[in-house]
Amino acid sequence: MRTLLFLLLLAAPLAAATYDVGPGQTYAAIGAVPWATLGAGDTVRIHWRSTPYAEKWVICRQGAAGNPITVQGVPDTTTGALPVITGNAAVTATGLNYWGENRGVIKIGGANTPADTVPQYIVIENLEIRSAHSSYTYTDDGGVPGVAYAGNAAALYVEKGKHLTFRNCVLHDSGNGLFVGPGGGRATRT
Repeated sequence: MRTLLFLLLLAAPLAAATYDVGPGQTYAAIGAVPWATLGAGDTVRIHWRSTPYAEKWVICRQGAAGNPITVQGVPDTTTGALPVITGNAAVTATGLNYWGENRGVIKIGGANTPADTVPQYIVIENLEIRSAHSSYTYTDDGGVPGVAYAGNAAALYVEKGKHLTFRNCVLHDSGNGLFVGPGGGRATRT
């Protein structure tokens, strides 16, 4: 009986997690979210605050059909203003290691940590993402400050992926707003 119970527990899917980021939330910084281990159904909720989040990261994980990984901005309850993610003086989230860091504020695909894969079933919504071009600098995944973005950097840079949805995002002040590399997969914008 114990063996059967143990096997059933092993076969049961893990519950999806919700990570709330912002003032008064569980996580004060976006970089504290465990980006390298997100899984199907996980949701990262970035709450509005009066100052932009100067942080950048890569998403190189897989959700599932009907159970995506969601990065969701939570607007200001009074004004409806979206949370702002800025590349200007941004710091790369701890524990990530990825190439092409100078190409975007939020990157999808192409990483050493987490292990490289084709990201799929990812939703990014309700965020203002800005300031990714050569006049801005950031601190890279090795902790080196003052690294300049490429002239064609994007607020949202997709190296590769499948079943990507970007909804109600404002992208500006960048070399490119949304850039999807050749062979980058299929992305939908709503």
